[in-house]
Amino acid sequence: MPPRRTPRAASAGAEDGDSRLRILDAALELMSEKGYSGTSISMICRRSGLPPSSTYWHFGSKEGLLTAVVAHGARKWMEGLPRWGELQGDPRERFRALMQAAADSMVRDASSNPMRLIMLLSLERRGIMDPESAEVIRSVRRSAAGGFRLAFREIYGIDTPDARRHSEELAEFGLALADGAFIAHQIDASTDMRRLFQFLADAFLVIGDRLVAEDPSVDGSSPVLAGRE
Repeated sequence: MPPRRTPRAASAGAEDGDSRLRILDAALELMSEKGYSGTSISMICRRSGLPPSSTYWHFGSKEGLLTAVVAHGARKWMEGLPRWGELQGDPRERFRALMQAAADSMVRDASSNPMRLIMLLSLERRGIMDPESAEVIRSVRRSAAGGFRLAFREIYGIDTPDARRHSEELAEFGLALADGAFIAHQIDASTDMRRLFQFLADAFLVIGDRLVAEDPSVDGSSPVLAGRE
């Protein structure tokens, strides 16, 4: 039977969790503003109000902190997006609503946006990033692509080898266009992200309709294209 945690031990555990979160939030803000190379441990300490020993205690090194920051930032961003089941309307309307929510999240508090950090790190440290951080970033992108695959399945309701291939292709397409829109907004803050993501949703649906219509395994009288615009 595991030993019971005393109130003092529970308090210490809560303090450890609080200090870890303070460091992660400070590092996320700074790395989003200045990049990885432009952010030092001393800067993180000043912003978090914690000594360097706390950072090394929790993360071991700056590289270890980077991995944790990427995961922390991605989790915060994903948690801020609506879940598919929370959206209203038919699958096409839900997809459009999800794209608009993603666009809004990317421009909200842009300087400390977690996705900005992930994009900056991907460009700044391409080829020299430690394997753990690189894998976390790939995992985040796989999760984002999963949203496009889910939308495809919900919109078209078919599961054939060609449909699965189309789903993968459209997920890659959607993610690439979202990347480009985000970079455009970083270059020019006047870029209308909501409009670009509206175009992305339009293109996704038009291409999806065409691919499904050309799929020989789908009956031409099938209702999968019901609601087609």
